[in-house]
This record gives sequence, structure tokens and C-alpha cells, in this order.
Amino acid sequence: MTKLSICIPVETGEQDALPLVTAILENRNADLEIVLAKPSDISLSDALLSAASNDGRVRITDTGQGTTRQFLWHRAVSAAAGDWVTLVNPGDILESDLSIMVAFLETSSPGVDALAWNAFQIDRNAEPGKASSVAIPASSHIQTLDKNAMLKAFFYWEDSLSCPKMPFGLYHAAIRRSLVDTLLQLPEPRDWSTPVPQYEWAAKVLLFANELAFFPRPMSVISVTPFVAQPSLQPWNFPFHSGLGLAGAVAEVQFHVLRELGNAWAGGNEAFVRAMMIDCMMETTREAYVSKGNTYFAALGQFESGRLAPLFRPEFHEVRPKDMRRGLHGNAVLIDRFIGGARTPQEFYQVAKSLITPIAVLCRPQIG
Repeated sequence: MTKLSICIPVETGEQDALPLVTAILENRNADLEIVLAKPSDISLSDALLSAASNDGRVRITDTGQGTTRQFLWHRAVSAAAGDWVTLVNPGDILESDLSIMVAFLETSSPGVDALAWNAFQIDRNAEPGKASSVAIPASSHIQTLDKNAMLKAFFYWEDSLSCPKMPFGLYHAAIRRSLVDTLLQLPEPRDWSTPVPQYEWAAKVLLFANELAFFPRPMSVISVTPFVAQPSLQPWNFPFHSGLGLAGAVAEVQFHVLRELGNAWAGGNEAFVRAMMIDCMMETTREAYVSKGNTYFAALGQFESGRLAPLFRPEFHEVRPKDMRRGLHGNAVLIDRFIGGARTPQEFYQVAKSLITPIAVLCRPQIG
């Protein structure tokens, strides 16, 4: 069986997965497959189709017309056949040696069924001199993380920013075949949808995983795009949803995943209110800040007789300081977002890889 399946959902014809696919396929020895999932009414570029036809490790699966992002992700995973499965978007970058890492993990930590790592977050539209430093963790040792702590971080929003600090899931993380099969057996949602399925997969992975392993070394790049609030149908008596902002979208996912499993939402606390405040404070114009703040405050007023509403006191900061430091600070090396002239996420990772230990070297002692 193939060691690693890399799922790439292509939602629109404007998304170009060719740089990502080309970079992965350059490693001809990597034990992996690429699953390109797309709606049947979306056409891939001739160059991408040529790359797929010239390498048997690439498969294309259609999902029908008008597919939601949530459904597209589910179909991509359903088509994957690898021992481990991960998912990245067309504009992202993924380390093809991830297949070596998961093979190593099977030997060194056979009970682990969910792997996460640091992912660089790169905005391709950032301007030189205006972007914060990018941190490269100095450590490269695999850590086993406590599941109870991760459950609190995700579902109780402990120490969160605008969304929970919990890296496990499917998106820029990998899950083992046994866990994939378990999650695919769960009923598909039919009465709700979400624009952020990465949090749906994160919630389910966290609930059903046996052991969690975290690798501090970055192994991928997320091409950052701002969250866009979307209208949400709310037949259920739950006021937080994706039409409010990112924190609302995550709360909506948590509510429905727990509801489907017969459990109540656990996030109604001060930490969740803080996340909503941070979500508001990330707005750079006062108009957007006021609009988002009003919608969040109204939602809080509808939740449990408004008991959390008095805690909601965000502050507007039009100018936020940038971290422009360089060099070793604590457990990370801070580098310029545009190091080596890098503009795109692909170019940044190509330069950053020269500063970090190769996966094959880190795993060599145990797999030789």
C-alpha cells in the first residue's frame, strides 16, 4: 500500500495546483500518491493534466457539480488509499519527505495515529518591510502531546487567539489509515455546512485519535487568505456561526460535531469571549471592527440570557506593531519573510529548507 496520500481539493478553475504538484513529484522516490479532487464542472489546466498523466502517483477524482468545500474534502479523503492521509490547498506547499516521517513514526511510535507539525503561514500579498518576521523552531524532536490538554485547548478555547491552538486534524497534519476509516464511517452532515472544514476534521481527529505526536520542524507552508464571513442557515438554537467571523465559524463547527455525537457544546466561557474579542481586534479599519463587534455582541446577548455579554470589551488598534527581530530568540530563529528574495510561499519554503535539517537525516538512524 502507498505510504502517504496527499489530498488537494481544487474548488475553482482559478486555483492552480501545478506548482504544488510539481514540487511534490520532484521527489521520484517518495512513497506517496496525490489525489486531486474537484467538482465535475471545473477544468484543470493542460499543464496540470500533463503532469498527472506522466506520473502514476497522481489521481483525479470528480465529485459532481456545485460541491461544497466540506463535501469536496470528504470525497478527497474517501478516494485516498495511503497508510497516512493529509490535505493541503492548491496554493500551499508540502514537504514530500513527509512520507519518510510517517514511515519512521510507525516504527518509533506505533500507537500514534495523528501527526501535526509547524506550518509556515505566508501571505503572498505581503509587502517587503511591512511583514512580521517568520519563526523557525530550533527543536526537531518529535513530542507526544497529552490528549486531554488538546481537548481543553480546542473545545474549551484555553489560551486561544481568534481560533483554538490545536494543530491536529487533516489540514496540514496527517492521520493514520485506521483513524481515517473510523472517521469516514461517521454519518456525513446533512443539515449543516461550514466554510472551514479544517476545524470539523480537527474536532473529529481529536475526539477519536488514540495518540498525538507533534513535530516542531516546519513541513509545509499555508498560503494565507483572510477569512470571509459567510451567511449561515441556523435551524438550531445556537447564535454563533460563520456569518460572524472566524471564532464564530469554529464555534459553529464545534457545536454541530458535538451535537451529532450526542454531546453539548462546551465553549461557553470567558476564553471563547476573548477569542471573539481578538477576532474583532484583528480588523484594520474602524468600520469593520465596529460591524464585527456589534454582530458578536448581539450573538452573545442571545446565548444563555446574555450571561457572557458583559465580558465582551474589545479595543480597536488601527496600527499593530510588527515583530521585525532577526536571529535566535528563545526556541526559534526569526527570519525575514522575504529572505533570499522569496515572494511566493513556494519560494519562501525553498529558501527556508536550506536552514533546517532534512527529514531523511532526522529519520535515518531509526530506519536504516
